[in-house]
Amino acid sequence: MSTHHGLKNTLSVCLAAVIVLAVSACGDATGPVKGFVLPQGDIPQGEQVFIDFNCHACHSIPKMEFPEVDFTPPFIMPIGGEVYRVRNYGELLTAIVNPDHIISPKYKAMLEQAEREALISPMPNYGEEMTVAELIDVVEFLHAQYTKLQPQYYRGYYLIK
Repeated sequence: MSTHHGLKNTLSVCLAAVIVLAVSACGDATGPVKGFVLPQGDIPQGEQVFIDFNCHACHSIPKMEFPEVDFTPPFIMPIGGEVYRVRNYGELLTAIVNPDHIISPKYKAMLEQAEREALISPMPNYGEEMTVAELIDVVEFLHAQYTKLQPQYYRGYYLIK
């Protein structure tokens, strides 16, 4: 690896870390991020990044088909779809840059059923491999895969489907 390539990767990782810190420090988790805004990503490019980094090997997205992969992971984690709380941009960005930050409760439940335990996320850290542009695009793509459901109320109580 050339020094230029190594420096480029190091700068990408540093910039990604600054972006994550800035995004997570701006605003609360329920509203839009205020103050610091990343450039808008390209959804089709983000889908290609999702495929190029084999994210589809371990993650499924409702109503989407992806190319087959060469291996079978022990678990498939669904992402996107209809949810009552959409992960915000900062949460998605953090999940990619620092997958060990929070291990999904769904993943923990799958492990528990299989009588296994996880201390770290099985997701690789792509911080040194993914460019900032790729990161922005894949986060834009992932964010677009969520549809926020409005809870239905009956006499002051939530109705759950």
